[in-house]
Amino acid sequence: MTAVQEQVTPDAKRNQSVSVSHNGQNHVFDYRLEEHVEKIRVAALDYYDVRGQARHEEFLFGPDNQTELIDAATMASQAQPGSQLYLHRRAQPGG
Repeated sequence: MTAVQEQVTPDAKRNQSVSVSHNGQNHVFDYRLEEHVEKIRVAALDYYDVRGQARHEEFLFGPDNQTELIDAATMASQAQPGSQLYLHRRAQPGG
């Protein structure tokens, strides 16, 4: 009987990073590819001291600053390592 080994690329084991901009400030956050976007969003909310109702209204957006990243998705599926992301409220319709 032979054991099946899961092949993991070196990048999957290594921490990656993205920059997150909020109100004109920028900070680099490290993550693993399998981590969910929500973990980075919460880390950014904490770092930028976003409190109260605003914590529920601020989301991560991709490099185009328009595409909202999905909290439940993995970072690997939503952002490239080294990307510039943005933390802000969703645009209001019609405005």
